[in-house]
Amino acid sequence: MDALAGLPEGTPYILYACGIVAAFAIIGCGLKYIDDAFDEARFSKRRAMLMAPLLVVIWVCVSISDTGSATVLFAILFAVLLSGKVDNPVFKLSSIALLAMLFLALMSRFSYVPLAVLTVLGIADEKGNDYADGNRLGELAEFFFAHRCSMKVGTLGLCLASFLPWLYLLAFMVFDLAYEVVRIAKDVNLSAICFELCKPQLALIMLSDHRVHELRRI
Repeated sequence: MDALAGLPEGTPYILYACGIVAAFAIIGCGLKYIDDAFDEARFSKRRAMLMAPLLVVIWVCVSISDTGSATVLFAILFAVLLSGKVDNPVFKLSSIALLAMLFLALMSRFSYVPLAVLTVLGIADEKGNDYADGNRLGELAEFFFAHRCSMKVGTLGLCLASFLPWLYLLAFMVFDLAYEVVRIAKDVNLSAICFELCKPQLALIMLSDHRVHELRRI
């Protein structure tokens, strides 16, 4: 189902897979940085506004070049939008840009069963997290919703059922790990790290996509 299906094993696949995982890590890190910059004033809003277009570019590039990535990333976006969690101007503008690209270029880039399943489970995570914030639940239930475990379990199930390759479980776990690292980090210059990572990451995605198209012409 993904753009790499049928490619021979070797360096091109490894390069492409590393690019996908790195893209998910940067997007997860960047989203939490922007969220905390506006909601908790922990980071620079100016840097968050400058970071947002880079995240959109990486998101769009990896989604255009890889069906599985588009499916997982837009399931996250749809879950957040449908849960009413887009609550700052940078996220609103970024969501508009991503939705515009969705209708212009990405409508055929999805695997629709995983997209529907992960969107519903993402909404369950968001609503469950809200409920846990206002009500006393057990530690296990609070941990489950706070760490998007519904989506994790759903992604695992989709991989077991062969709807998604295992690469996307790894990518989603790395996305969430990067998100959590920003949540707990206080003294690290995260904006500088994200900016440095974004530059080679975009080049890596474009290079690996070019290699894939060259291989298909052989």
